[in-house]
Amino acid sequence: MNIIFMGTPEFAVPSLKLVERNYNIVAVFSQPARPSGRGMKTKLSPVEKSAKKLNLRTITPLTLKQEDVFFQFESLKPDLVVVVAYGLLLPEKFLTTPKFGCINGHASLLPRWRGAAPIQRAIEAGDNKTGSCIMLMEKGMDTGPILSSKSINIQSNDTSKIIHDKLSNLTAEMLVQAIKDYTAGKIIPMKQNKNGIKYADKIVRDEAIIDWALPSINIYNKVRAFDPFPSTYTFLSGTKIKIIETNLCEYSHQFEPGTIIESDNKIIVACGNRSTLEVKYLQKPGKNVISASDFLNGTKINIGEKFGNQ
Repeated sequence: MNIIFMGTPEFAVPSLKLVERNYNIVAVFSQPARPSGRGMKTKLSPVEKSAKKLNLRTITPLTLKQEDVFFQFESLKPDLVVVVAYGLLLPEKFLTTPKFGCINGHASLLPRWRGAAPIQRAIEAGDNKTGSCIMLMEKGMDTGPILSSKSINIQSNDTSKIIHDKLSNLTAEMLVQAIKDYTAGKIIPMKQNKNGIKYADKIVRDEAIIDWALPSINIYNKVRAFDPFPSTYTFLSGTKIKIIETNLCEYSHQFEPGTIIESDNKIIVACGNRSTLEVKYLQKPGKNVISASDFLNGTKINIGEKFGNQ
């Protein structure tokens, strides 16, 4: 069976490696190398880098809308296409070309959190569980029938990085089994429930600024959801400060949101609904992540000062 694998970020690498170990991958599609980092050096995507190490043919089109790209795809005569976080929508003719169609490994319990950022949105919303789904792809965004799904719990201190790594490996294991069972006719695809549809919009950097008027639980969840990217931040006396880790506090207050109400070895901040939040780890521009106590050793903060917009 000829398989084309399509993926781009680190999340898809375990799936590529496990599928390659069990099946014949004729080509890997990935998004093209792009400038990144402080030096803006051109870097291969994690999937393309891994594919080259596995001596697999790599194809990196900017778009799938050009006829020559489809001709190249079609000429590979795929029996099945496996897609994991590729980042480009597949035109309908790509979906209908393979004998067994295209299957997708998605990091949520569909239909909840369709779209680009399911892990971050699940944590941000305070969900207590998430999971992975293997689905048969169709024209809509993550709307196809489900081949298999498995759930995991989201612990109260889990960050996006922790859940990312768990679901990355889980998705890979599920894909290998789903390919085997689906192509053998052992799986009947199940239509997604029409209730509970939720979309996981792409994360934009402007969302990362903390609104201290929100209840502390909302801020706590956002800090975890945006760790490691794009990292939540606030301003203190005009300086941008990244907030890396926080902890919920039990006592209430009567201060304006953003007010620092304790700054003796730890930082406690007033939030909306009279709730409070402890800032445990933070980071100044160009500096390392440090604890609140280390931060206070080098930066004098008076009770009553405020975190907030620049």
